[in-house]
Amino acid sequence: MSTPLITPLRTPGRAPRVLTIDAEEWFHVCGDDYYSDPRRWRQFTPRFERMFLWLLDTLDRGKHRATVFLLGWIAERYPDLAREAARRGHEIGLHGDLHRRADEVSRDTFREDLRRGRERIEAACGVLSVFHRAAEWSIRSPRDPALAVLAAEGFVADASMTAMPPLGRAENLLGPHRIDLPEGSLIEAPPLTGRGFGRRIPAGGAWAFRLLPARHLAASEESYRRRGHPAVFTFHPWEFDPEHPPMEGLPALVRLVHFAGRTGLAARFEAWLARERCVALGDALRELTAA
Repeated sequence: MSTPLITPLRTPGRAPRVLTIDAEEWFHVCGDDYYSDPRRWRQFTPRFERMFLWLLDTLDRGKHRATVFLLGWIAERYPDLAREAARRGHEIGLHGDLHRRADEVSRDTFREDLRRGRERIEAACGVLSVFHRAAEWSIRSPRDPALAVLAAEGFVADASMTAMPPLGRAENLLGPHRIDLPEGSLIEAPPLTGRGFGRRIPAGGAWAFRLLPARHLAASEESYRRRGHPAVFTFHPWEFDPEHPPMEGLPALVRLVHFAGRTGLAARFEAWLARERCVALGDALRELTAA
């Protein structure tokens, strides 16, 4: 793969707060042979519908707009919910078809998964997704071959890459940037990160949002936005589920990331939403210019 040309981007002035939702079920966990096997998924008790509708209703109250990264598997199983998200004005992106890490499959398999997921979403809600997020931030660097596939398939933006090891490389850019490849160009929109525990940590969702003091997260967000970097937050419907199944047998680290700090998350999330209106990824990308 040829060396990509990378152009840092920024929002003139203070950048917006961006809300994204990875629309997946509670059992869509990578790195565990039992729960990650699609052949078992229909054996598990579904929880997605209730929690996804709760999220949509919660966002409606504050007139928030989000980018909903749908799994193709979810769109096929819940086409009415995919249509409902689009009807309420949310941006529809693709989270792949079967929640596979991009760096664990071949280039051809990644392309097939993209196309299948995209087709399922379009069949469900009539939207051709042009925004993408890989499972578990699994596009690791600008030289990742998955980006060339995305560009060739007509995607305009990706939100899968972070500067937070071990998920991404420390030298990756913190803010948005354009990646020019022979196959085309993509805008990469990294998630909000911050400093804590002596290292760079996720500040825009996951266990850090659940566990760290609100003032710490607010400082990380404000630092990004003052620099013209949209603060990209990510949440999952299962994080808010008070009756989330216990998932016996998960490895200790996976369990920590999945479950730590979920008590009280719904109230904390609603208080966070009340402070400022969120926009979708596409809304923020339209404001970007070369840094």
